[in-house]
Amino acid sequence: MTPRRSPILILAASLAAVLAAGCGSNQARLRVGHYLDPAGGILRVDRVAFVPLANATDFPGVEEGLTTELLQALQGRRLFRVSLVPATNDTGGPWCRPSGQAITLRELADMRKAFRCDAALVGTVTAFQPYPHLQGGLYLRLVDLRDGRLLWAVDHTWDTSDRRTQQRIEDYYRRSVESGDSPLQWRIALVSSRAFQKFVAQEVAATLPDGEAAR
Repeated sequence: MTPRRSPILILAASLAAVLAAGCGSNQARLRVGHYLDPAGGILRVDRVAFVPLANATDFPGVEEGLTTELLQALQGRRLFRVSLVPATNDTGGPWCRPSGQAITLRELADMRKAFRCDAALVGTVTAFQPYPHLQGGLYLRLVDLRDGRLLWAVDHTWDTSDRRTQQRIEDYYRRSVESGDSPLQWRIALVSSRAFQKFVAQEVAATLPDGEAAR
């Protein structure tokens, strides 16, 4: 299946690659559909409120594992401090939004006041299929709560039947497994939803600048 990419992300890919080149360019930045503010606004963010992912699939609960893995991957990037926040506001309304639905200016101000943060990360699991055709889709956007600017976004679908995706999974797990583990352990991600989500989260986080290198 061809990854779904919005026009703005395709247009921004070249700008993102230029900025990423100075911050440790890697394969994820080249192969994962994303946008990165070319003005470098993301480097001025200190605190991020991460709203648990919404779920637009027919598989309840799939968003929970990916939210957990993504939180850990972002924290490991050390670019900004990120904390998971409630999915609903004080009035019971949702902070999270379906793919493509904008956050209102009032909500931006409310979130900044409620969580004392610079930016909010919201997103949706847009696609999921379990084994034997393991697939996952994700739409993320990081919004500056001070002026509403889009700082970072990801819009991509991963499919384990794609040979290039399989190769990236193998490369990731061969780099990350501890000494002594089976060299074929990467194949777990082709059948295990949780292992697959871990790989997806790491690829998403890798589209960001490295925090230590950026500073």
